[in-house]
Amino acid sequence: MRISVIGCGNMGGAIASALAASEWEVSVYDKAEEKAIALAEGTGISVLSSLEEASGSNAIILAVKPQVLPTLYESLKEVDTGLWISIAAGVPLSVLEDHIGTENVVRFMPNIAAASRKSVTAIAAGSEVSTEQKNLALSIASSFGSAYFIQENLFPAFIGISGSGIAFFFEMMHQMAMAGVKEGIPYPEALSIVRDTALSAAEIARKTGKNAIELETMVCSAAGTTIEGVKALQDGGFASTVINAVESAASKSVELETKARYGER
Repeated sequence: MRISVIGCGNMGGAIASALAASEWEVSVYDKAEEKAIALAEGTGISVLSSLEEASGSNAIILAVKPQVLPTLYESLKEVDTGLWISIAAGVPLSVLEDHIGTENVVRFMPNIAAASRKSVTAIAAGSEVSTEQKNLALSIASSFGSAYFIQENLFPAFIGISGSGIAFFFEMMHQMAMAGVKEGIPYPEALSIVRDTALSAAEIARKTGKNAIELETMVCSAAGTTIEGVKALQDGGFASTVINAVESAASKSVELETKARYGER
């Protein structure tokens, strides 16, 4: 089954590489052909010399920046494929359907962990997308991580907790590592400890299926060290700060999507 990826930037390149490693037949196109050639070298990925050569693909992934997408619409209308997949943030399905001239469109919202095949990807499908096409989209997204079908109107919330939210975890990791430095552990070692602690927390949550409060309570011994730290987080407004960060990212997503819907950039 042939998948073509349009755009060989960080996300497009990561997705194409992950698909090729999962034994999909992958073709790539980028206006800067040298980027496509560099990506394809030694991977089994083929390089397209034009957008038109993507015709006949089972699916085409649009991995270009949102501001670039409008410059491609007229050319994309001439390309034939069974399914269009867009990862352009803030560009709704209705806009894609209108400008590409088809209802066979889904949206992906991956995060940057696609390069490690650990992305968390949201999928929204147009009303005319078939079950077979949805299954294809899910199979593609699952090649570079986990995937969740959600309603398109929940994309801003997803961006807040995952697409942008992954950066919030990085910020938390950095600040915890800096706290370790304050307590005497060198930053590289502190960051490694924090990273592995984050992985261990995620694995416990995944393996047990328990909710976060239940797991937190398990760690908090009466009159112990952990409850003191948790109290400090609460006293410092940790909960409201996290909620505000998610709401801010979600609100910005809504703003960008509104502009895309009405042709603003």
